[in-house]
Amino acid sequence: MMSKMIEPITFTVPLSFEAHDIAQQCAQKSLPTKFKQVYLNTLAVYAVDSYLRCMGFETNLAHSESRDSLMLKFVDVADLDIVGVGKIECRPVLPDSQTCNIPSDAWENRIGYVAVQLNQSLKEATLLGFTKTSAMREVPLTQLQSLEYFLAYMNRIQQLKPVNLMNWFEDVFDAGWQVIDELLNPEQLEWHFRSTNALPIERGYKIDLGMQLAQQSVTLAVMLAPEPGSEVDIQVQVYPMGNQTCLPEGLKLIVMDESEEVVLEATSRDDDNFIQLEFSSELRELFGVTVALGGASVTKHFHW
Repeated sequence: MMSKMIEPITFTVPLSFEAHDIAQQCAQKSLPTKFKQVYLNTLAVYAVDSYLRCMGFETNLAHSESRDSLMLKFVDVADLDIVGVGKIECRPVLPDSQTCNIPSDAWENRIGYVAVQLNQSLKEATLLGFTKTSAMREVPLTQLQSLEYFLAYMNRIQQLKPVNLMNWFEDVFDAGWQVIDELLNPEQLEWHFRSTNALPIERGYKIDLGMQLAQQSVTLAVMLAPEPGSEVDIQVQVYPMGNQTCLPEGLKLIVMDESEEVVLEATSRDDDNFIQLEFSSELRELFGVTVALGGASVTKHFHW
């Protein structure tokens, strides 16, 4: 019996007039000998940017070398800065090519490389796959990893990168951290600090534990209250979202130290509308907060 071949998952992006207008503007900033390459690079970046925003990632083109007028004149780069993750290189692949070219200009300061195949008319761009390393200048398309793996890899990096809580006092927040009122009703909140000498800062993060929550999400709420000296008082809470009034029974909220040893833990009962933990952190201290249910868990790392 013949086995059925599994087609790799791809993602096709229409290349609109806007995409070509941006490509034209970028190419005009380059040297005549680099015009075509910059044009194609810009279309590839446009396609990956569209895909990542569809997948819920925040991008920052202004911090990308591919939009730097000086860099466009001298180097072959097609990078895209992803907030809270790093820079991904978006390499254009011509219709009949069997490989993805990764120039030496893009070998450093990249978390990975996405191959983007442009069709003959340049009206569509298809994301073919991904590779983490630039070990080869020419990567065979058959050796690319799937877009599904790419998303899992991106989420893993985003999850492991610690949130700098010091930035919160400068009104700077990583992607995904929202004003509490955007996630919860103010009446839901139950902030009760032991003491506070300054106006506390609060933010929330939407967490989806997939099938464990039957497609329901919860909010991880974090509140900071500075203490005298270099300490900060921290309260972490988990709330149900949407039409849910109570947390699922058995949901855990865990605080871990730098060595990932559990230092605090709370578990929801069948009628809890939130659970919480409170602790203090010293300057430059690393810790993690995990929300877990059954075999699924999400961990956010922080440092103060």
